[in-house]
Formats: sequence, structure tokens, C-alpha cells
Amino acid sequence: MRANGIDVRLDVYFRDNLRGFKPPQRVADDPRDPWLIWSGQQIVEADAVLMFCTPQYVDTDPDHGAKPGGWWNWCQMREADRIATQVPALWWDWLAIARECTDRPQKFIPIGIGPYHGDQIPAFVRGASYLNLSDEGAFDALLRRIRQVWRERVPRRGVFISYAHKDDQAWLDNLLSHLSWLKRQHSVEFWTDREIEPGDKWHETIQAALDRAKVAVLLVSPDFLASPYITNDELPTMLEAAETEGMKIFWIPVRPSAYKHSPIAKFQAAQTPDKPRPSRPRRRSRPMASAVVPRTTRRAGTGRRSPSGSRRPSCSC
Repeated sequence: MRANGIDVRLDVYFRDNLRGFKPPQRVADDPRDPWLIWSGQQIVEADAVLMFCTPQYVDTDPDHGAKPGGWWNWCQMREADRIATQVPALWWDWLAIARECTDRPQKFIPIGIGPYHGDQIPAFVRGASYLNLSDEGAFDALLRRIRQVWRERVPRRGVFISYAHKDDQAWLDNLLSHLSWLKRQHSVEFWTDREIEPGDKWHETIQAALDRAKVAVLLVSPDFLASPYITNDELPTMLEAAETEGMKIFWIPVRPSAYKHSPIAKFQAAQTPDKPRPSRPRRRSRPMASAVVPRTTRRAGTGRRSPSGSRRPSCSC
């Protein structure tokens, strides 16, 4: 999952000092084991929590989390009494999960190897959709579920502009000039690779910008379609986001091209694609502006991007 952009948190990462994580430290004036505190915090902060449901997992409570039952009765105790009572550490996880289920039940995803068995899933999450990881396509379905619940917390905003460096930069300058009032008046974020700072990892920075954008504007030309990076790294991400997350794609034909043989052919162009264009954009290219600006205004979303908008989906296991 990490290879697919998911920020996975496992207790072994913290226990063994892996991937930059450190073991949790005892909190002053808190009598609980620091690992119990850590686990509860991970469950609360994660966008998604995977519950690996096995007989061993659910049998930590003979009543399988049912009400009434051993775990449920322990949950009704005062905090001090819960701390003083010797119980499986997993019960503390279940307590944090049950509390979060009230507001965000969709973040908890029961998974397993093999067909669904209700008696292997804690009673308080049995309404959640179970994923059998041995099924064909289950891993892709899991990634979609995680990204779906993440998007509920971090919705797409802003505009990503894709263009070929070999094309006349005046096309991009002209477009940015016409869109600048949206940035001033509505705090719409516009992003091009000109935003990459010295020392930034350019591929990761571009992908992060794509991951948070709600609208993609493409300046299409033969050089655009011939760009290996655009066709291999930008377009596939945009097309998948348009299919699964509602990203809107607007493309502008800045020069005649073989667009009919590319994936963008199924998207409506902002202007008639086969109409010849001047070799350079006019100083005030109103056809381009009138076609793109209203659509961008409706689709991009307004308001400043939250600080968490660029982070990856997080998943606790």
C-alpha cells in the first residue's frame, strides 16, 4: 500500500524504529501503557483503519464484542477502573474504534483471507462491508475504499495546469493572466510546475499537486501528446481521478494535433479542436478565457486549501 501512496502505520514500524518512526514514550501523569495511548491516537487520527478479522482476533472477547458481554461490560466502567482491570490490549483498540464508529463508521474496514464469516467480525462493526483479500481485484478495491474515506476529509480543490515545455510559454502566460482574478477574489489555487522550488523532488511535487486538484486544464499540442512524462505520469493519474473521484478535465487545443488517437478525445474540448490556432496567442485571447474561466469557476471550489490537503491518505493496521 505504501507503494500506492498510502501512509501506512504499523506498530512494528514504531517498535523497531522503522521508516523514521520511534517507539511511544510514557505520558506524564497518565498511568496507561504508552502503547495503549499510541494505539488509540492512531485509530483516531487515521483516515482508514483496517481490521484484520480472524478467529484469533475476535476471540479476544468470548462474546465477540456483543452487548452485553465481557468487552462491552468493561467499556461501561469508569476510566480508572478500566485501567486497573487486566484485559487484552486489543480491547483498548476496540474501545477507540467503537467511539469513532459513532461519527465515522466508514473509516473502519474489516478485511480477511477467505469468505465472510460474521462470527469473525466484532459485533459493533458487523454492518461494515467486508473485503476478502483472496478475491481477484480485492487489493484495488481496498485502495479505492481507503481513498474514498480520505477524500471525505480532504476534498479536492484547485486547478492543475498541464502543458508542454516545448510549446510557446505565452499560451500558459495568457491563461494564467485570465485566471488570476479567481485567485485574488476566490482564493482558488492554480498550480503549474513553475511552483516547484529549488531542492524539491519534482516528481513527488507534481504528483502531490495532481492528487489535490479538483480541475485539470491541459494545453494540448503535438508536443504535449509526445511528452513521455505527460503521457506516462500525468495523464493516467488525471484519467483515473476523473473516473473515480470526479476530477474535471478541460483541455484547450493550442495547436492542431492527433488528439483523436489519445485518451483525451473522450473529453469535450474548451474550444473547437480542429479550428486552426494562431502560432502565438493574441494578447487578449478572449475565446480561450470565455471557454475556460466559467467552467473553472464552477468546478474548482473556493476557499483556501487546508494544510492537510497535500498529505497522503493514512491507514492504521
